[in-house]
Amino acid sequence: MGSRLLKEILDLADNWHNIRRIELEVYTDNEKAINLYEKFGFKIEGTLKDYVFGDVKYIDAYSMARLKI
Repeated sequence: MGSRLLKEILDLADNWHNIRRIELEVYTDNEKAINLYEKFGFKIEGTLKDYVFGDVKYIDAYSMARLKI
């Protein structure tokens, strides 16, 4: 379901709205989401340290972006 939704969103961004850059943030321990985003061309641009407190510890997040060239 995630792949289908992301594919449609990116189609709209690329072909209808001419959006060149899409950014997102994802927790570093969410491997499934990271793999999905990388599959669609997103790259990790940085790490946000101690981004959120959850499950009795701080969790980092990745800042990711996809550029249409």
